[in-house]
Amino acid sequence: MRPPYLPLARLVVWAGLACAALGSVGAASVAEVQQRLAQGDHLTLIDLRLPALYARGHLPGAINVPASVCAERRLPPLGKVIVYGGGLGREDVAAAAATLAAKPGITVETLEGGYSSWESAHAATSATKGVKPETFNYITYAELKRAQAAEMHLVDLRRPQVAVARARSLTADAASAPAPLTDLGVEFPAVRLSRAVPARPLSTPTGAPAMTVLIDNGDDSTAHDAARLLKAGGNHRYAILLGGELTLAREGRSGTQRVGTQVRNPSTAGVAPPR
Repeated sequence: MRPPYLPLARLVVWAGLACAALGSVGAASVAEVQQRLAQGDHLTLIDLRLPALYARGHLPGAINVPASVCAERRLPPLGKVIVYGGGLGREDVAAAAATLAAKPGITVETLEGGYSSWESAHAATSATKGVKPETFNYITYAELKRAQAAEMHLVDLRRPQVAVARARSLTADAASAPAPLTDLGVEFPAVRLSRAVPARPLSTPTGAPAMTVLIDNGDDSTAHDAARLLKAGGNHRYAILLGGELTLAREGRSGTQRVGTQVRNPSTAGVAPPR
C-alpha cells in the first residue's frame, strides 16, 4: 500500500521541475546577440509581437510567434532561441519565454529591451527604407502598471493650468474644484522620474536602455514633441501614456483613451497622430 504522503512528494518534485524550467530562461543584450550572429552562432529569433507589428519591421530572419499563442504552437527542436517583444511592456515576454523553454529541444534567452532597443542600437531590421508616415508608440494605463519598475523612466510633461481647465470641462459642475495632478511618485513607486526629456536614455540594471514613458495632460501635442526629440537622438524605446493625466485621474477606467476625434488602438506600436 502506497504511503499517503507520496502524492504530495510527487507534487513537490513537479513543482521543482517547473521552477527549474522557469529559471532556465536567460537574457542577452543587443550587443551580445549581434556578436553571436556575426560569429555564425546558430540562433532562432522569435518575435512575440502581433503580426501587424512584425510586418512593419523585425530582426532579420526572425519568425513570428505571438506571445498569446506560444502555448498552443507546435515547434520543432529549435535549439538556441532568442525571443523578443516590443520592449514597451505590451507582451508578457517572461511568460512566453518560459512556455517555449518547456518545449523539448529549445533553450531560450530573452533579448534585453526588445525590438525598440534593437532599433535604438541602429541594428539591421527588415523595415523598408524611405519616407514613412509619422507614428508614435503608446502604452495603456494597465500596461504601464504591469511594467517592471527597473525598466522604466517616467517623464512628467504635464502642465497644471491645462489640467485644471480640462478637469473642469469634464465635471458636471463647472464651478467645482478640480482634482490636483496625480502624484506620480505614489502612483508608480520605485520608478525613476524626471520633468525633462533626457539627452541620452537612462539604463536599466542590466545595461539595456530604460523604457522612457512620456506623460502629458492628455492632448498628445507635448508628448509628440518630446517623442520626436527622443527619436532624433536614436532612442526608440519610448511610449506615450494613452490619455495622459486624464487616464491617471480615472485609474485607467473606460473613457480615457479617446483623444480629439480618434480612439487610439493600444495593441499597435505606432499610431498616426491626429490631424
